Amino acid sequence: MRSKYLAAMLIAAALPAVSAAAEEGSSEASKWSGDVSLGLLFKRGNTDSNSVNAHVNASRDSALWRHHFKADANNEKERDPDTEEYNRTDENYFASYKLDRKLGEESRNYLFNVLTYEKDNFSGFHYQASYAIGLGRRFIENEKHVLDLEAGPGYRVQCLEPEDSYGDCADTEESAIARLALKYSWQISENAEFKEEISSEVGEDSTSTRMETSLTSKINSHFSLRLRHLLEHESKVPAGTKESDHQLSVGLVYTFK
Repeated sequence: MRSKYLAAMLIAAALPAVSAAAEEGSSEASKWSGDVSLGLLFKRGNTDSNSVNAHVNASRDSALWRHHFKADANNEKERDPDTEEYNRTDENYFASYKLDRKLGEESRNYLFNVLTYEKDNFSGFHYQASYAIGLGRRFIENEKHVLDLEAGPGYRVQCLEPEDSYGDCADTEESAIARLALKYSWQISENAEFKEEISSEVGEDSTSTRMETSLTSKINSHFSLRLRHLLEHESKVPAGTKESDHQLSVGLVYTFK
């Protein structure tokens, strides 16, 4: 089964080169746009801890292709008053790349390919990786609202051991999945935007769901303030871990176009 997963990964890795070659031959030039945020929090006194979180969102839209890249990183260390050593209390990384192939310049339907990887040392899983392909449709697109819905089959690998590598694994659970996703944006005003992204990977024995909600208020052409909530839910988790994780953050965002 792992050979099938590796083959899918290789196909996904080749897709950006194929789309780039197609875009070079197109008369429409497109550039990457998106935003980057970085948060730092240092506590001293009754609590002695250091935390860092970073988020990247980038997209590129041309006549027939859409690229989406997302990455999150969270890291926190807290000092043990007895040993005076800093111990890690939170560490997780997430990255996804999605490539859409529009079925015609005026069509609302598209084929999607999406590759995801997540490493969270406090979730009970060493890492999780998945690849899915399917059909999407842009049901709403106007000045205020954009709504995409997607569905398709895929494959997922969940690693339980070891804890000192990003790719190797001595104990894996592999399964076919059905991926369902929703992406919605609402331009509330010229300076405010609401976004909701939900994706679920439904397997035979477990379901993974990721829900990201954000409200962004523009300060000027390059900087914004963002309130963000992230919910990650696993229907089946290793012993000693909880099914749901919540992250709530407020931070400054830099936008590039």
